[in-house]
This record gives sequence, C-alpha cells and structure tokens, in this order.
Amino acid sequence: MNKRLHLFLIISFLMTFFSCSGRNQLPSDKHIPPQAPKLNTKYQQPSFPKNNLSNQRKIIVSHTIKNIGRPYQWGGTSPATGFDCSGLIFYTHQKVGLNMPRTATALFKAGKPISKQHLNPADLVFFKNPNANKTLHVGIYIGDDMFVHAPGKNRPVTTASLNNPYFRRYYLGSRRYL
Repeated sequence: MNKRLHLFLIISFLMTFFSCSGRNQLPSDKHIPPQAPKLNTKYQQPSFPKNNLSNQRKIIVSHTIKNIGRPYQWGGTSPATGFDCSGLIFYTHQKVGLNMPRTATALFKAGKPISKQHLNPADLVFFKNPNANKTLHVGIYIGDDMFVHAPGKNRPVTTASLNNPYFRRYYLGSRRYL
C-alpha cells in the first residue's frame, strides 16, 4: 500500500473515531452515523490485491470512488442528482451490466452472504439503522477495511472504516453479487 493511501486511511480512521454529533437531529437526519469532519485530502484508487480481481469489480470500485463528494438525495440514482445508499449501488453496478435491487433491504435479501474476512472490493456491507427496526444501510467495500456510502441527508457520498466503533456496532452482514 502506498504511503499516501496509508496516511489517508489512518487520518480518516482517527477523524471518524473521534468525531461525534452533539446537535439534536430530526429522525430523518439520523440515517447513518454521526458526521465525520471533512478531509482536504482527495481519495485515491486503492491498491487491488494481486489475485485475479475481476474487471467488473475494478470498474465498480472506480465508479464508486469517482462519486465521493456527490450529494445525498433520497431516491437518487445518478451523479447529476445525487445518491441515497442503495442508489449508489444501483448506479455503480449498472456500469458492469448488473441490474440490482433498488432498496438496501432487497439487496441484503438477494445477495450471497459472505463473512467480513472474505470481503473483496465491490462486495456490499450492510448496517442496521439504530433508529428504525426495518431499514438497513448499505455501502460498497473498496478494500483495506474501507467502504463508500451515502450516509444521509445533507451529507455527501464518503468513505468510512469498518473498524469505526459505530459501524462495528451496527454491522449486519455482507453480500456478494459477483
């Protein structure tokens, strides 16, 4: 792993770990997790394992990373209007010809279950919503224990660490589509 990426991941983890949201939020603002401080560092393409990672996975991750910073939009499925969490998956997987279910719950039900230890870039990671029993949150794993997701209202598409205590606590499982 190159030094810049390694430094970025460490800074991201520390900033995410020590951030918290102390303001009162409306229930619709509490989608997923407390907001982390913004970084001035531009995220770079992760280094892929030297095994035979498919071109489909590389394309999905590439399009995922290109959309970091795009606005959150409930029901959004395009860079022009923004994304919600499952809309980001819908968009990035269309780039390789996969027709994905449109909601996080449907994605969770339809995918092949895999353990966290066997995640590959482009696999999906799911989290419980602590404020609603029936809703799930989903992100796209990009490697190095990192994933990209659309966290919620007024917050852009961003990276997060699976090692973040919040995500460890609400982690529900992972699914594979490739």
